[in-house]
Amino acid sequence: MERIIKIADKAVALKTTGATLLRYKMQFGKDLLTEIFKLEDACKDGKVKVDKLDFELFINILWIMAKTAVPEIKPLIEWLDDFDEFPILEILPKVVEMISALIQTATKK
Repeated sequence: MERIIKIADKAVALKTTGATLLRYKMQFGKDLLTEIFKLEDACKDGKVKVDKLDFELFINILWIMAKTAVPEIKPLIEWLDDFDEFPILEILPKVVEMISALIQTATKK
């Protein structure tokens, strides 16, 4: 699945593929499916529970999706420095939707 979202007036391409799960594991040393359940827990019932949101986890997932779309993307910290604002509450539902689609596709196979 591919999507363009806006972050602080910048268009950011995001993509998930079958390789997204392995790319995440190679980059961060953690299983993306396990991490996704933590992220989804913070977004139950369509509302973001800020106290349950792991910012680092969210950023890592977002960056991996951006790197899948644009392999030559800057390293994570440098990429984040490009944004003057980072409206997590606006971005999060879009990311969760894409991740949910990835999980559904992965579990159907």
